[in-house]
Formats: sequence, C-alpha cells, structure tokens
Amino acid sequence: MIRITFILSLLILSIWAAPTLKTMKKENRVAIVIGNSNYDDHELPTASNNARNMKKFLEKNGFYVYYGENLDKRNFVRLLRKFNKRLRPNDIGLVYYSGHSVQTKGKNYLVTIDNGILDETMIVRKSVSLNSIYSSMAESYNRLNIVILDTAFDTPFGTLFKPKKEGLAAIKSTKAQVTFMTSRPNTNSNSTTFTNDFLTAAKEKGLELTALKAKLTELRQTHRQRNPQITIARNQPFYFVLPNRIPAQDELAYSKIKNSNSKKELKKFINKYPKSSYTRKVQKQLRTVKKNEAALKEKRRLAFEAKAAAATQKAKEATAKEVAEKEAAAKAAEAKIAAEKEAARKNDIAFKLTKPEDVVEQAPVKPKEGEERQILLE
Repeated sequence: MIRITFILSLLILSIWAAPTLKTMKKENRVAIVIGNSNYDDHELPTASNNARNMKKFLEKNGFYVYYGENLDKRNFVRLLRKFNKRLRPNDIGLVYYSGHSVQTKGKNYLVTIDNGILDETMIVRKSVSLNSIYSSMAESYNRLNIVILDTAFDTPFGTLFKPKKEGLAAIKSTKAQVTFMTSRPNTNSNSTTFTNDFLTAAKEKGLELTALKAKLTELRQTHRQRNPQITIARNQPFYFVLPNRIPAQDELAYSKIKNSNSKKELKKFINKYPKSSYTRKVQKQLRTVKKNEAALKEKRRLAFEAKAAAATQKAKEATAKEVAEKEAAAKAAEAKIAAEKEAARKNDIAFKLTKPEDVVEQAPVKPKEGEERQILLE
C-alpha cells in the first residue's frame, strides 16, 4: 500500500511539474542495446557495429547500458528482465535494437538468432514481442520511454519464406513513449546508415526530441533514404546531450512554431501564452500568414478568372471558326450546285442543237435547163 501511494504521488508530481535542467541532471537513465548480426543463413554485418556505437554514445551521456550481441530468445529475454528490474518511477528508459524484425497479424516481433522459425505461424512463439517490451517499460511508471529500431530489413528468414507483410506494423504511442523507426509502417528499408544519422543528430547539444526528429528526417532525405517513422511524447522534453539551460515553456513552444504557416498553431500559442515575450512576434507572424493567404487567394481568383476568360475566348473563337467553316461549306455547296446547273444547261443546249429531229432535210434543187452549166462554173 505504501509503495502504491508513493508511486501515485510521483505520478502526480510528474504530471504537474515540468522537468527542469536540475531534475534532468539527476534523472536515472537506463538502456538496453542489442545488435543481432549472425542469423542462420545470412548476416547483417552492420547491426552489431551499430549497437556498439550506440552503446558508447549512451554511456557517454549518462545511461547505464545493458548490452548484448547475437542473442537467442532465451538470452534476449533474460537481458530484458535485468533492464526492466532496474527501471524506477520517473526514470528514462531506452531500448535500442538493430537486427531483423517482422510483423504478423498486426503485431511486431524482434527476430533473435538461432530462432528455428520455418514458417509464419512460428513467429509468435520464437520471437520477442515488441508490445511486451513497451508494456513492461510502462509498468515502471518512468517519465519517458524511448525505443529506437534500426530494423525493417528484407529477407528476415533468408530463403525459407517471406512474411505476408513487409516491415513493421504501425505503432501506437502512449503519452510517455517515443519511437524511432527506420521506415514507415509496412515498408522495408535495408538502409545501413540509420543509426549513424541518428547519432549525428542526437550528439548535438541541447537538441530537444522534436528538433531531433526534424534533423534526423532531413538527414535521411539528404542521403536519399526512406523517411523514418517517429512519434514524440507530448509535454515530456528530453535531451540526449543536456543544454546549458532549458528554455521556458513559451520559448520551447515558440521554437516549434516560429517557422509555421498554420493559423491554428499560431492562434493556439497566442491563447496559451498571451503574456509571453514572443506573443507579439507570433501575432505579427499570424498577420503575415493571413496576408499571404489572402494574396494567394486573390492570385488564385485572378488566375481562375483569366483561365475562364481564356476558355471563353477560345470557345468563341472555336464557335466563330465553326460558323465560318459552315458558311464556307454552304457557299462551296451552292457554288457546286450552280456549277452543276450551268453545266447541265450547257449540255442541254448542246444536246438540243445536235438532236436528229431538229435537223431539216432539204431535197436537192434541180437546176433549170440552161442553169446547170452556170452553177458548175460558179
């Protein structure tokens, strides 16, 4: 009963009291890092190397790390139990896994080595459930749980069989949960640079999770890789490398919307922080957004009218052309008829002139006596 009361009191404090730099420096950070490379019929050479790099980074930044390479299910679960046992209320818990993963029936599983999986029906029994990892961490009532999955490689079972769906199923995040996935749900990635990109971003001092998400996404796009799937817990700020000072809530909120063009976000800031030193900037930003929207709307209206006018003019020209063509065709038809009539008339005249019944036969005139010689002489 005392333990329950203690946990509840800590939960209430964690809800109402935003973490400060002082409390963050005192937070207990616990991580489990696993890299599985040596699968039955193939290798993922980068998985173990990525896990080693992650371990060094986390230990350098205050995490107590449980580490394992090429673990079968038994040793994987054993290490998870040690990790969960060390977690306490208000701690920071982190799980990093690099290796094969798979989804079946809408649930996600991490594939261990020496798994003996021959078909999809065996995945549930012989793999580690990702949901069980999330739920075990949540039972510790820690302030924030972070899961980083460098997975989504194809052929998790080599040539034995191919799962019905690629990659991992979508992960539903709770209020105290952060997830970094190599690629979007139901897609494979096969990228070997995700962990390197993550570490490049996370090493920056004072980079809060939302800013980390933006920078990691930018790096992935620069390297022409699939966009990662990242979900961030609300109102739970966290820095892998702590800043010299933690910005106030309004400053942190402003940093998230200072380049925003969303009227909804800007109005929300103004209503939430009416007395903030950033409120005037946001109000000016909101006016600019409205002005730009009005200008864009007017531009679209003018473009629409111009397009409509052009279409109307084009229709008129097409109609005029059609009328002209019809008139020309009518004139041509009339000319043709007139020509045919004229030709018929001429043929008729010619025919009449040459008809046998129109020719009058005259009997030869016999010359009178005494005229015959004269005629001949003439």
